[in-house]
Amino acid sequence: MIRDAADVDEVVTITEYDPQWPELFAVERASVTKALVNVVTRVEHFGSTAIPGMAGKPIVDVLVGVRELSIVSNIVDAALSRLGYDNFGEIFIPGRLYLRKRGPPHFNIAITQDGGDFWNAQIIVRNYLRHHPDEAARYSAIKRSGYASGAHLFSTYSQSKAPFLEALMDRAETWYQRNGKQSS
Repeated sequence: MIRDAADVDEVVTITEYDPQWPELFAVERASVTKALVNVVTRVEHFGSTAIPGMAGKPIVDVLVGVRELSIVSNIVDAALSRLGYDNFGEIFIPGRLYLRKRGPPHFNIAITQDGGDFWNAQIIVRNYLRHHPDEAARYSAIKRSGYASGAHLFSTYSQSKAPFLEALMDRAETWYQRNGKQSS
């Protein structure tokens, strides 16, 4: 069952990097892959928890690639609800299904077409930040600043960092175009 968009906003916190995040991802990746065995093509760790040393929400982001988003919605809902995920459907970003599970540990899943625009943008930004710790530090500072200024809800927190993130995505894309496959 797809949850109402009004239910998506939640209180967020910002924490320093936790070296357990990759381990939590690995365990969840195995569960998600098993649950979606017939539709998943790739599962990647992305977002702040995938960048060593980066501050962020203590929510592990899981990027799930599928061949075609339109044919997996019902399968995804049934399989991931059994794992404790709430499905918000294609909320805010066309071509991406958003699901979340709150624990602890906490997880967000983004399901999208493997190799599509959303998939590629997430991987490029992740790889860029892994190769540019100075950018990861700047992004961490932006997050802390927004939070310190009162952006404690998911919506206001996202808005507070949006201008920086947009420019960051442009820098990451330029870097990727120059470096190609060497930038993984």
